[in-house]
Amino acid sequence: MLLIIAVVLLFYFLYINSCKPRGYPPGPVRLPLVGFLPYIKKECFHKQATQLSSTYGNVIGLYFGTKANVVVNGWDAVKDSLLNDQLNGRPENLIYNIIFDGKQRGMLYVEKDFFKEQRRFTLHQFRNLGFGKQSSKEVIHEEVNDLIKEIQETEGSILIKDVVGVSAINILWALMGGKRFSRSDDRLLHLVKVVNDLFSSGDLSRGIVSILPGLRHILPESSSFKLYLRSNQRVFNFIRKTVEEHKETFDPDNLRDFIDIYINEVIKRNNIADTTFTDDQLIALCGNIFIAGVETQSSYLSYGFLLTILHPHVMVKIHQELDAVVGHSRLPSNDDRKSLVYTNATLMETFRFRCPTPITVPHRALTDTELQGHRIPAGTVVLNNIYSVHVDPEYWGDPHTFRPERFINPDGSLRVDERLIPFGKGNRSCLGESLARMETFLLFSSLMHHFTFTLDPTVPVSDTEGKMGLTLAPPQFRVFAKARV
Repeated sequence: MLLIIAVVLLFYFLYINSCKPRGYPPGPVRLPLVGFLPYIKKECFHKQATQLSSTYGNVIGLYFGTKANVVVNGWDAVKDSLLNDQLNGRPENLIYNIIFDGKQRGMLYVEKDFFKEQRRFTLHQFRNLGFGKQSSKEVIHEEVNDLIKEIQETEGSILIKDVVGVSAINILWALMGGKRFSRSDDRLLHLVKVVNDLFSSGDLSRGIVSILPGLRHILPESSSFKLYLRSNQRVFNFIRKTVEEHKETFDPDNLRDFIDIYINEVIKRNNIADTTFTDDQLIALCGNIFIAGVETQSSYLSYGFLLTILHPHVMVKIHQELDAVVGHSRLPSNDDRKSLVYTNATLMETFRFRCPTPITVPHRALTDTELQGHRIPAGTVVLNNIYSVHVDPEYWGDPHTFRPERFINPDGSLRVDERLIPFGKGNRSCLGESLARMETFLLFSSLMHHFTFTLDPTVPVSDTEGKMGLTLAPPQFRVFAKARV
């Protein structure tokens, strides 16, 4: 009798763990305990999700382990999801729980009033500091001049992702921390390595640990989860040390950068019991902005150069436009953006063709809500598939062809398309979009203005699919840079 009861309970347990809530979006069969995990194609899940939408529709219900997840595909569904405030929460992040003593801090993984207050303050200060404006342009131009000099002095081929990665870190840190490093500074190069390690550690084991947190205690030190944790800790420790250095020289009458401004705000609100402005929040916030901004920029710019090199007619047109608009006596400036239509169209097509964030950072349903006629229970994790919007054949016609001309109107002006959403949409869109657009434009146009690039044949590129970690990174390639001016 006990054996029969045990068998019945086992089958009941397995049945319960294979059921989905009533009204839940359609999707693949939910396996007990593991859900869809055995079938995930971790290096191209954005493509896998797009393919699944042809069977199950644009809103797909999945389970990763025992956790409910919804993957949203297609323009209408993704737009509705991103603009639905009830789907703008965040699931807890295990890494942040470990680093910040069980608390969610920063911007990426906080929600509700905490998120709103921090985002509003940060956006306001970014505007005051000139993120994306004249002061940013001056920092970027200094970095561009040093980068051009370094490339000119390099013998042989270069890893373009590495050199633009150093620039991405240097530019962002100059605006946040008030200091631009020498490109050969050991501290800067160490930081580049830490960020590269962090993003290269993105694989399935970290996802499994987030579902079964206890696994982290038995994973070997060489596991990607342990590497990812250490890399995050090193980034936050770097920022923590910088914050302490700022405190030692802090002058409320001379606020030098974002860190100083935030320290000043922490001091002002020191007597408020439930304040969201703390030292830990500053460290986590800077870490979020830094980590999110650096790798996406270097991956995106690398793809821009790779795709342009693989389509020589595109490089020819960019060179012709730069010669006509800028000439040979100066570097491109932000004032040239409106006139450099084809260059801008190439950057937009790069975003569409190989968006560095094909799936958004996970969202969470704050309440029971509805999306495209499907019930989304509170607590469900929502993944918005940007890739599916950017490769919709019914809208783009030939989405798997790299063609900058699609962003140019018949009258020769730049065509802005609402379906190009590399920075997301709504309240969770990227904080640093204006700076990122200026930075990528000036770095890309300046290097294209100065050099003709060709691939190093000793590092062949068989395709441009890249590898999906935390972001979509291009395949490794090296380039020769020949001076034009």
